[in-house]
Amino acid sequence: MSKFIFIISIFFVTSAFALECPSKYKVEDVAMDMIRAELSGIQLEEMENHECLSQKKFPHLLIVQDNSNELTRVVAGHVESMKDVKITKVETVDPTVHSYKVQFEVKYKKTKGGKSATISDSISFFLYKDAPNQSIYGCGGVLQHPEKILLLKNCKK
Repeated sequence: MSKFIFIISIFFVTSAFALECPSKYKVEDVAMDMIRAELSGIQLEEMENHECLSQKKFPHLLIVQDNSNELTRVVAGHVESMKDVKITKVETVDPTVHSYKVQFEVKYKKTKGGKSATISDSISFFLYKDAPNQSIYGCGGVLQHPEKILLLKNCKK
């Protein structure tokens, strides 16, 4: 009986960490998830282990921080909510590897002075199209992060 419980528990533990990528998910949906991860502080060392970057909040992306190769980045401003993010253009970079560049606009308040502003930025990424990679990595991975570091207001420390 104890072997049976052990085998069942292993099954549930491994499936608890499996990510999913819904078949109805569009490139824009993946892009918004990636932008949300950026706005949650994925490039900021001080955001490591912050609730905003909890894996359970990103069921379609693997959230991994690797600040070892990153320069120290400064938060330029705070975004009220994801409603302040608008995708303006989706461009297929290479259809053979499913890579895309998405341009977007963000309304935010500058950290210095608190004035409202809107910026245009972009994020480049690729999509995982096979089930084994999707279960491990989610829908895709970032190739190039946005230039400006912005943080969702509810993720401020």
